[in-house]
Amino acid sequence: MQKHLINDNGTYKTYLNGAWQTVTTSSPSKDNFVTKGMDDLSVLNRTVKTIDQPMTDNGILGSGKVFKSTLDLKKYFDITGIIIK
Repeated sequence: MQKHLINDNGTYKTYLNGAWQTVTTSSPSKDNFVTKGMDDLSVLNRTVKTIDQPMTDNGILGSGKVFKSTLDLKKYFDITGIIIK
């Protein structure tokens, strides 16, 4: 059985219970792979998701209106694009 850890800018992580968890910030040991590694890399196969983000009216700017919203980047780890409509 193969085990895998993902290197994210020097931090080794595993994907467990629907969230990324840090395993180590140094070179992983054999024990890290055996106990914390990933058996199934198919969880990394991602599909495009569209999420409606509620926005609040934040006043007027020139002849238009300004809206704002806060986006939790820890929740949406792999954002590659944002479209505002």
